[in-house]
Amino acid sequence: MPNKTQEVINALTKKVLHLMKTEGSKWTKSWANKTFVSVDGWEYSGINTLWLSFTGYKRLVYGTYKQWAKHQCQVKKGEKSTKLVFFKQYIKDAEFENKRKVIRLARAFDVFNIEQVEGNIEKFVGFDTKTNLVNDIDKAETFISNTKVKIQDGTKACYIPSQDYITMPTKDSFINTQHSTATENYYTTLLHELTHWTGHKDRCNRELSTRFGSTDYAFEELVAELGSCFMATHLNITSHPREDHAHYLNSWIKCLEEHEDAIWKASSLASKAMEYCKSLQQSQTTTIKEVA
Repeated sequence: MPNKTQEVINALTKKVLHLMKTEGSKWTKSWANKTFVSVDGWEYSGINTLWLSFTGYKRLVYGTYKQWAKHQCQVKKGEKSTKLVFFKQYIKDAEFENKRKVIRLARAFDVFNIEQVEGNIEKFVGFDTKTNLVNDIDKAETFISNTKVKIQDGTKACYIPSQDYITMPTKDSFINTQHSTATENYYTTLLHELTHWTGHKDRCNRELSTRFGSTDYAFEELVAELGSCFMATHLNITSHPREDHAHYLNSWIKCLEEHEDAIWKASSLASKAMEYCKSLQQSQTTTIKEVA
């Protein structure tokens, strides 16, 4: 991994650790349900969504120096960029085998927020304004239904790998909380378990048979929490961390402190989980190209 890319990951890990230690179970609140768009109309995704949410700008439009210049905008003197990461894919012929191998290399690049530029920015008024579809339950139901996941009523929310199904409390079991509606609580909880479901060996093939309290267990829970936020954002559902996951925080913190690339790997796996679920949809309505 290039040095500049590693610097981005290290800085992000430190930021997430700080939020976990100071914000507790609400550490994802600052970045969940935000859609960041490039000046050319693409959506940033995955770990870049997480990083951009920490910049503090009110507007959600970003672009590289060249992208802004292409739109007759100039980055203001003295403004500092935000470093993001993108993947470039290569196809390589494997030695001694008649096979082709896909190699994904990470590269860092610099972006500037619309508040950091001047010039022809009037054309971007309302560019990053999106309708909040929290009440669009049908969209979430269709998304989940298209995955063909098996869901059974139960007393608690969990995914059972040995039997490959999710148990969920009934919808009338979920109530409004201080920061979330019952609807938001239900769907973000279900999306958390759906992320676990994608880890099955016949899907994304993650390690699920881990001991409670172990580092691997904490890592998979972090993947599921990020996956829930990614999918909730994709579905335009306000995303909040599950309150019953507060007791996992110490394990998450330990995991991140012991493994500097844990947040990178967890975010990458969560993104793959979301992309897997998206691939199971019967039709795609997305009109904006997504980039990492």
